[in-house]
Amino acid sequence: MSRVILFVVNEKGRCSMLINNTNREHTTWGEDQLEASKDFGEIVDMIMPGIPAEADEAEADRIAGLVVRRILRRLGRENAGTGNEQDAVICQGDFTLVYRVVTRLKEAGVTVVAPSFQRVTKPTLRPDGTTVPGYSFRFERYRQY
Repeated sequence: MSRVILFVVNEKGRCSMLINNTNREHTTWGEDQLEASKDFGEIVDMIMPGIPAEADEAEADRIAGLVVRRILRRLGRENAGTGNEQDAVICQGDFTLVYRVVTRLKEAGVTVVAPSFQRVTKPTLRPDGTTVPGYSFRFERYRQY
């Protein structure tokens, strides 16, 4: 598998920090994703919060604001023109929350990426001859939003 990295890198050939803003700590990732993540430098887990199904748009905006402020603070970008422009954020979770977070991070000049996975189907044959669908996901690459 070939990898294409499309990120601004420092003199050591890597980003300074990759913030993992998803619902899974990076210690649960597979070897392929961990290897690809080395191109970013230090990985920092900042778990994406859940958003209640009954939450309205105003609540989603409020939560997104909290998430973005926390990320920008960690990146040292509370003020425009500060922080390291070589950092990146992985963002995955509730679709409407991710949209709000990604939009605000990009407006702040932060590189935001999502991992891309290949779905691998593995049906299981039962003793009675029926099959149970099963699948796993194999990491392929990161893509920028």
